Amino acid sequence: MHVALAIAAASTRASVEMAPSKSPGASSDRPLPTDTYLSEYSKIFDHIGMLEARSRSQPISPTAADALHRSRTWPQDMQRMAAYHDAIKRNAAVHFKGKVVLDVGSGTGVLAIWAAQAGARRVYAVEASGVGAHIQTMVEAHGLADTVTVLRERVEQVDVIVSEWMGYFLLRESMVLLARDRWLKPGGVMYPSHARLLLAPSALPRFLLRRREEIASSMHAWEQLAAELRSKYSLRLDALQASTRRPAPRTPLRPPRPPAALAPLPPPRRPRRPPPSPPASQAAYEREHHEYAFSEAWQGILPASLLRDEPQVLLEADMHSVTHAQFFDWQTEVQFAPPHADEPQHGLCGWFDVRFCGSESQPAHECVELDTSPEAPPTHWAQTTLLLERPLDGSPLVVALAQNSGFHHDLNVTVSSGAWSASYAVTADFRGGEDFLEDAEAEEGEEGA
Repeated sequence: MHVALAIAAASTRASVEMAPSKSPGASSDRPLPTDTYLSEYSKIFDHIGMLEARSRSQPISPTAADALHRSRTWPQDMQRMAAYHDAIKRNAAVHFKGKVVLDVGSGTGVLAIWAAQAGARRVYAVEASGVGAHIQTMVEAHGLADTVTVLRERVEQVDVIVSEWMGYFLLRESMVLLARDRWLKPGGVMYPSHARLLLAPSALPRFLLRRREEIASSMHAWEQLAAELRSKYSLRLDALQASTRRPAPRTPLRPPRPPAALAPLPPPRRPRRPPPSPPASQAAYEREHHEYAFSEAWQGILPASLLRDEPQVLLEADMHSVTHAQFFDWQTEVQFAPPHADEPQHGLCGWFDVRFCGSESQPAHECVELDTSPEAPPTHWAQTTLLLERPLDGSPLVVALAQNSGFHHDLNVTVSSGAWSASYAVTADFRGGEDFLEDAEAEEGEEGA
């Protein structure tokens, strides 16, 4: 139940041939999913946790032991399951009964099964990863073999596309537009139909301090190792001069296009007495730790108590008409209230919501919303947090997003304000949730004292 789409790859393997529809977002040169990406979702283990529907009132108690498991299968996902189930069942008569449905990134086939149970005439389940081999078993177990077809043959254009395509920060993984442009009939319906990406400031004093302490601790360990190796073996780590020219990371970061509305500011003043530079290899090693803390997004549940202002909308999309460029090559300006002087804000928290409301020509009988905000019940997506070295000061922020050119399932996000900018990679790495929870608990303890 993800967007391991690889529509073209699956089509090639299955000898699927179909003329694309005339969707406004149609494009023939979009990057296709890689084998590395598909392998992220190739096991049943990767999907079952996302199907677990636990009580909404159950407390969250993540541990380090299940961190890897959470990276794909955050178990408390009743919110997601209920939204898709309710949207399909409550709008069965208007959107599914007698219709042809395409389930893109079918996973274990759950959405395909629900669509068939809602009265669809034919359901095609597309899944390019290894887990797709198990869809037929699920279909037969529910007595729907005559209605649901795992995509291994020629497929007609469809009335409805139902897909759980959303990824971290909404857009990591997303390739559902390719399926829409190829197989959705004119006037067809997308499930979900609308999506928004939102951002809000957060106060993370303990989290920031913990990251800086980790960097300092790593550098202390480096110095101890360098001294020990030189003493015992006459090895000198300072010979690693090549470390100053580090190879480009897997996720090269792209700065945003400066908006015309913002006038360029003079460069910041240089300090009069710069600190002495560390050895070249030590500087590179420290930079690696620094990039891990401040240049990669933190993915985990952020308690709502750590938010400090109302969210701003970064992107709002109608899934029937949004184009690839509008999804993956944009920038926008947002502004939050100035923070209190005694509480610096070093974080930006992002999340999304989607709605199942049908199209303008075929509106739903009842809209259903799936919300992944800190205020909502938790999902396996959690939230995306960008850690800032410089605290927010109330100035306008320019936020830009693009697909990574080297690994196009990942995202490059850049935040800039005046004379500074910071770039982040949004990847599959799930980290930070435990620390966020500890920070919220500590804050609640201070308020109650």
